[in-house]
Amino acid sequence: MARTTPRWAAATLAIGLVAGCGGTSGDGARGGAGADQTAIFKYGIPGNPTSLDPRRSGPLDPIFLNNFYDSLVRRMPNGDLKPGLATEWKFTPDAKALEFTLRTGVTFQDGAAFDANAVQANIEAAKKPPSVLAGALSAVSSVDVVSPTQVRLNLSVPGGHLVNTLAGEAGMMISPAKLDSEDLKANPAGTGPYKLASIADGKLSLRPWEGYWNKAAIRNGGIDMTVYSDESTRLRALRSGQSDGTTITPAQINEAKSAGLTIITGPNTTFNGILLNTSQSEFGNPKVRLAMSHAIDRKAISDSLYAGACVPSVQPYQQNFWAYNPALAYQDSYYDEAKAKALLAEAGLPGGFEFEMLVGPNTSYQQLGQAIQGQLEKVGIRMKLTVVEFTQMTSVRRTGKFAATVALVQAGRPDPSQFIADFYTTGGLYNPGGFNLPGVGELLTQSRTSDDPAARAKPTQEIVAKVLEAGPPVIPVCGVAYVAAFRQGVAGLEVPVNGDYDFSSITVGR
Repeated sequence: MARTTPRWAAATLAIGLVAGCGGTSGDGARGGAGADQTAIFKYGIPGNPTSLDPRRSGPLDPIFLNNFYDSLVRRMPNGDLKPGLATEWKFTPDAKALEFTLRTGVTFQDGAAFDANAVQANIEAAKKPPSVLAGALSAVSSVDVVSPTQVRLNLSVPGGHLVNTLAGEAGMMISPAKLDSEDLKANPAGTGPYKLASIADGKLSLRPWEGYWNKAAIRNGGIDMTVYSDESTRLRALRSGQSDGTTITPAQINEAKSAGLTIITGPNTTFNGILLNTSQSEFGNPKVRLAMSHAIDRKAISDSLYAGACVPSVQPYQQNFWAYNPALAYQDSYYDEAKAKALLAEAGLPGGFEFEMLVGPNTSYQQLGQAIQGQLEKVGIRMKLTVVEFTQMTSVRRTGKFAATVALVQAGRPDPSQFIADFYTTGGLYNPGGFNLPGVGELLTQSRTSDDPAARAKPTQEIVAKVLEAGPPVIPVCGVAYVAAFRQGVAGLEVPVNGDYDFSSITVGR
């Protein structure tokens, strides 16, 4: 029988989330009696979407995509897995296939019916270039339509990670008629709660879709998203009433509180770090990568830029998450300038070297880049900072046309093993330098033989340790905490631990 709450969901909850609501309404996260369900929720965002086609989207695009598309499996903001477009799922007894029972009575926004044929068409399309989801679905060898409401995914390798994966972009269902349409980049066609009313550079307007199968769940009259790339500008827009809510940095919490705004905070599965192209500059040398990691004073960066709320760490997964390796809790002691200099000398670079670091347009990214720049300079590594827009950053990261970037990296979504596949294995989506470490592939396969976090933890944690010892191609700096601010009367947003946003639950006071 299908588990609507898989065991890994419980492990995700072990991150320690205390769900909050962005408001002061009397009946908690669903808003109070004074809420106006026709009101438009105005939300400040840091950048434009890369694409509204899940197969071509960027890592930060779920904030848009979750409004237009439902996934086969629904991941709640706290990480729990629930029925979505599929009401049940189960692995076959031989673990060579994953079977789904589909929800009935669902249509796409263009009027097409949602059924097993639509799922088959979506999975097959997502596995083909130029889809960025091919790697996430590589375990699926073929898709069988068993009946209009039954579909079977046949597996070529262990697929214990796939239920998590299909709760993300890989499980977002697109109308089959639009799968080959270039128009999909700016004209989504899913089964989700909102339709796109308008889109222009810097603003998206979303309105409830009358044909949504779960229309009663929509608690507002729509969403207007406006881009403010600078964090200070976003907060000023919120304080002045131009926005109803936005994410802020931990350093802005006191300012937001003093303005009478409501703050929600919680753990996340993202981290701030440095992505290195191991085929560029001096980064192919493990000693150089280790030297850079030892040169970074993570605690100083957390204290000065994030009010201590970005947890210093040398590994991609945060504490209390099942993939976290407790034996590597080096957070403070790993910083060692003398060791960094010695490693550079061993690498034949006693005088250091130079390279270019790309950073996004947000002030916080630039400040992080500047902090790293100053710390690396102390050991002789000279870094030039170049600011690029979000869409350009996504492009250069995927094409490998960079030496290094400051990056916000999602390590837990859609599944922790996908981060490993993308960053640590040959052919990975974000491994342009071809970083390859013996044994990682085998351990990755082991981590996917089960859907039980207890069984998956050991091989995953072993990979983290091996990569750290070899000099990681993506160097973590600190684990990010989710922080958002809302004006009085706004309620309903829970902390999205894995980056899965549910704006339909937000209410806006009259």
